[in-house]
Amino acid sequence: MNKSKVLLSILCVFVFQYFSLAQSFAPEPEVSGSDAIHKDSSIFINWANEVSITRGPLNIQDPNLGLSNYGAAYDASFIADNNVVSLGDGGQAIATFAEPISNGEGPDFAIFENGFANHYMELAFVEVSSDGINFTRFESVSETPTTTQLDNFSFSDCRYIHNLAGKYRVYYGTPFDLEDVSGINGLDINNITHVKIIDVIGSVTSIIGSYDSQGNIINDPYPTPFESGGFDLDAIGVIHSENLGLTGSTKSYGIFPNPVHNTLNMIGFPNGIKTITNAIGEEIISTRDHKIDVRILSEGIYFIQQGKSIVKFVKE
Repeated sequence: MNKSKVLLSILCVFVFQYFSLAQSFAPEPEVSGSDAIHKDSSIFINWANEVSITRGPLNIQDPNLGLSNYGAAYDASFIADNNVVSLGDGGQAIATFAEPISNGEGPDFAIFENGFANHYMELAFVEVSSDGINFTRFESVSETPTTTQLDNFSFSDCRYIHNLAGKYRVYYGTPFDLEDVSGINGLDINNITHVKIIDVIGSVTSIIGSYDSQGNIINDPYPTPFESGGFDLDAIGVIHSENLGLTGSTKSYGIFPNPVHNTLNMIGFPNGIKTITNAIGEEIISTRDHKIDVRILSEGIYFIQQGKSIVKFVKE
């Protein structure tokens, strides 16, 4: 065989291997085919309003370092704002909602992490429950090569990752579709009351590493032995929710931030006129918007009213 034919054969083998290992899943935000959802997307109708945290160690192989301690559980509630709570190795968060999440067309909720750039990923498993006791995990896939351990300065490729939270950079949520967990005995996908996030221990050492649903060990930055190590939970945005036919109103009305300096955001208020009054009931602002510039207000206590619903906030 002459040299040109040998080179052609080698090239063919290379091309075959490249495409057989090609990335399988959605790319980074703002690229064609990405399913990342920006925090300001109008498809979000609500956000997790209460989160409980079980901290994991700074380094699971060195318990003397103690537990992660960055942020507070409250930092993971309401809209994604880059204020986070860090879970540490294997730590977990459980979020609850004013109204259950339901299964609709396409993704039903999205989870936000604070990755500082595309392809820098601290990952987590996601589980859901309709009773707060029994949880079902989304089947996840990690095709990230495991020949070299990713460290805290390493980038991977989000196209290797599916159904793991933390796939996208800050302010872009990773979506989850409840249809993926349909048919599970004891799980009502139209009444999801709890979402659990469990930090992936990204070591490629089999005895301590985490595995995807196909048995692949998951490679993400490890070790991260500092106070903000592990998965950093920013927020969980709700896309689909339905009134379950309960007596009375189950609508969630929320505002953030509170106290507020500049812009007040409203969650759960229907379209229509909303009125802001001061502490003695005088009308100050009347608007149909869900974002209100409150810089004209003096410092003090105010109320937003729509129909019979009233929410108090503080202007600083």
